[in-house]
Amino acid sequence: MSVPVSLSNGQILNIKIKRSTRSKSVRLEADIYGIHVVAPANYEVQNIIRFIHTRKNWISKIYKYYARFVDKFGQESVINEDSIAFLGSIYKLQIVKDKIPFNVISDNLKLITFHVRDRRKYREAIRTWYKGQTSKIIFERLPRISSELDLGYNRVLIKSQKSKWGSCSKNKNLNFNLFLAALPSEIIDYVIIHELMHLKELNHSKRFWELVNMEDPDYKYHRKVLSRYSCITNL
Repeated sequence: MSVPVSLSNGQILNIKIKRSTRSKSVRLEADIYGIHVVAPANYEVQNIIRFIHTRKNWISKIYKYYARFVDKFGQESVINEDSIAFLGSIYKLQIVKDKIPFNVISDNLKLITFHVRDRRKYREAIRTWYKGQTSKIIFERLPRISSELDLGYNRVLIKSQKSKWGSCSKNKNLNFNLFLAALPSEIIDYVIIHELMHLKELNHSKRFWELVNMEDPDYKYHRKVLSRYSCITNL
């Protein structure tokens, strides 16, 4: 289901409604692929519609931001020499030479600044930053989601994987791609659910996808979004 919203320029934007059994409240999310609202499974549709219309100014502002980005870089690009993806949002990338390495995230400016000792090795600094951010996210969300699903696992590693966002071994060890922090929050949750379901089915059989669907009814959409970020793993 989608809710039509009229922007200040007269354009009609359809905001897709997504239900989540894990969501405690209604919220808006946006990335280069569009804007949608996430609501608890039992949240009344009329209340969702009222919420969307109270946020029309924000919707119009964020839509214009992503429209400018797509016009400049194209929808397929989530990272290049001038930009970087973090939790589904695109930030301008700035590299500054400094004696002490650190980074600063400005949500207002949509800018991430990396202070590095050697500008020639800035990609290494970005990879290290991604690994740290992904570690925080995984070790916060994985225990919660696994507890909700009543599934136990053993070792967890954050590592470089060129072609996989995650993996699960027969010994119940879980691996997650260090670039996972680039993805929107709901896509990260999908990857976590995907790997946890491998604790029940260590394959991609019909039964496996049925299990995934039970916990993430929008998994097909999430897989489609995930495919758009594949280029970032080549950093």
